[in-house]
Formats: sequence, structure tokens, C-alpha cells
Amino acid sequence: MLKYFTYDEYVDNIFEIDLEKLQAAGKRLIFTDLDNTLVGSDVPVPTPEVLAWLAQAKALGFVVKIASNNNDERVRIFAEDLDIEAHGLVYKPLIYKMKRYMKGYQKGEVVFVGDQLLTDVAVARRLGLYTILVRPVKLKADENITKFNRKIERRIVKGLKKRGLPVPPHIEVS
Repeated sequence: MLKYFTYDEYVDNIFEIDLEKLQAAGKRLIFTDLDNTLVGSDVPVPTPEVLAWLAQAKALGFVVKIASNNNDERVRIFAEDLDIEAHGLVYKPLIYKMKRYMKGYQKGEVVFVGDQLLTDVAVARRLGLYTILVRPVKLKADENITKFNRKIERRIVKGLKKRGLPVPPHIEVS
């Protein structure tokens, strides 16, 4: 069960992701979570830095898609001028919508970037995708359900640590 909460790579933020390395590894599609992965959940539109990162990814030939559990309106407003696919109410870690959004790509060509073990990493692992966990951008802005998920994550991290598996540096456990 804990295998669903292990990630391939950990970075402090999306800007530390080595896009050239992913490209050289044959990756073509980047799924990214929205809230606390790209921006804090209280930031309504992309920051200039996020816009530059998306432009760099596109210039390298990546297709970038947002896959968020937040509501459709939040995702639509954020992605309005981005010219990328953006999906809300994805219901991660369930895989049925993600499979549809991956159509046309092999799992070895897909990367998932997110900030939560319980949703982002779990859905990516269930689909067999390369997974990059990022430090959450702004924990104080988490929605109530996300705060609840983070409590569960701490228990999961205790289990990972006990078994000698990688643990996210930003989650403190005793």
C-alpha cells in the first residue's frame, strides 16, 4: 500500500524541475496540480514565473495539462489565457478521469507534478507515471479538506520512514 505514496523526484518548487532531463528521458506530457503546486490556493491567476515556466516547457515540446481536484470555475479562471488543457474536479487519487486525459500518450511519456502524497502522488503511482513531488507553495492557504489530507499524509510518512522509504523533507514526523 505504501508504494502508492513514493515519488521519483522531490523539488522545492516547479522551477527546479529539470525539463531538459525529462525531455531526454522521452517525456512528452506534464500533468501538474494547480493549488500549492503552481501557485498558492489563494492566487487566482498565474504568476509571471509560472507563465515563464509554462513557456519554457512548451518551447521544449511538452504538452502541459492541469489536473486539479479544485472546482471547475477556479481552474477555468486560472487557465483562461494559458492555451492549455485544464481540468477541475479530477477526483485524484481516482484514475478514471486521468486515463481519459492521457489518451494518445504512453505512461512512460507522462510526468505528474504535485504537492500531495494522498492525491497527486497516489494517482500518478496508480497509473504508473513518473512522479515529481514539490514542496507546497503556501500551506496556510490550504482548504479544509487539504488540511485533513495533510494530517493523513503525516501518518503515511511515518510508515514510509519506518520502512526506510523516501520521505518528503517538508513533512515533519517524529
